[in-house]
Amino acid sequence: MNIRSLVHKIWYFLWFGVLPLLLAWFTVDVLDRMRVVDEFEPWYVLLLFALLVILIYSARDHLPFWQDRDENSPANRSRRLRTGKSLARRLKKLIKKYQKRLSATARKDLDAALNDLEAAIEDKKDGEINAIANRIEKHIEKHMPFSKRSLFWEYFESIGAAVLIALLLRLFAMEAFKIPSESMVPTLMVGDHIFVNKYHYGLSIPFQNKRIIRFYEPAYGDVIVFAKPSLAEQGLPLTAYYADAIDPNDMAGEDFIKRIIALPGDKVEIRESVVYVNDRPIPRCPAGRALFKSRDYLTADTWMDEELDLWIERHGAHTYTVVEEPFLDNYPAEVVPEGHVFVLGDNRDHSSDSRYWGTVPIDNIKGRASVIWWSNKRPHGFAWDRVGMRIMGSPHLTPAQQRIFDACQSPP
Repeated sequence: MNIRSLVHKIWYFLWFGVLPLLLAWFTVDVLDRMRVVDEFEPWYVLLLFALLVILIYSARDHLPFWQDRDENSPANRSRRLRTGKSLARRLKKLIKKYQKRLSATARKDLDAALNDLEAAIEDKKDGEINAIANRIEKHIEKHMPFSKRSLFWEYFESIGAAVLIALLLRLFAMEAFKIPSESMVPTLMVGDHIFVNKYHYGLSIPFQNKRIIRFYEPAYGDVIVFAKPSLAEQGLPLTAYYADAIDPNDMAGEDFIKRIIALPGDKVEIRESVVYVNDRPIPRCPAGRALFKSRDYLTADTWMDEELDLWIERHGAHTYTVVEEPFLDNYPAEVVPEGHVFVLGDNRDHSSDSRYWGTVPIDNIKGRASVIWWSNKRPHGFAWDRVGMRIMGSPHLTPAQQRIFDACQSPP
């Protein structure tokens, strides 16, 4: 690739990549700050980016430097040869597909044009390719009008295939979720957009809480997305009552995200904020204080700084952080039913979880949280430092918190 060709590729990338993306990003950020949109959503950026690319492309002939206007330049000669090869492959497929419907005259004309095209490509006579291509198109219109598809149908096929692939991935592989509340702080913040691995535990029947193939069983410390169970799914009568809960059936079927604390058959209990599983405390160490943005629910749209006690717990194969108010909580001993798990939020004093509405049937689990792929900073902006964070990875601590944790792990 020569310098001239490289320069034109760079300009192409700038016009149809960098410029529309920056404009879309800036516009959505301004609309977010003006409260025209609810928040800085990735879908808004992608939609506006696509519209800007279409607009810029429609005016492409008036853009400076984006294309090489010298028809005899190496880049344009190479482009014509690539176009010729693509046309040759297309013509071969059409002849093979409709060979039984072609007359002898049609086959003779098409074969002759194809031979001329392949000879021009072989001899690198790129200047002849446009004329041969026009001849081929006339032959196709004359002898194979039935092969011409409408532009609408071509777009429909392309978009349909993309939608089908996206739907299959969403149903069986990965699904994107947005964190709407502070119940999983500090692991997950409001505004985090995450991918959930839907096949980790197996394959489920779409739109039903029923797993047909199992791979891995739920494990201690897993962060899971699940459909909040109703009393009926928990095998409880409608008259069942949980302390501190107004309606245990409220929000049944909606997506929740929590951490697995106890498995089927386990005895779980909380004594003075320490969680016990089968009468053994989950090991934990203090790590100072955690500062994060919290929604002021009295004014709904404002955010304030909140500081809570930070703890590091080790449960199963996972190490993670939790935050708590500086007072002690208790929860009576309970045995987790077969086929269910007991879940808690990492923000222990601000989470609607198994303490209030009961255990989660394993069939209700949609998948295990995987990675943060987008994150909004509160109240505005973008949290670059959170993008790409593994949710099931090691906790992210400040140097001061790490020193406190190390001292706890290695007492003198």
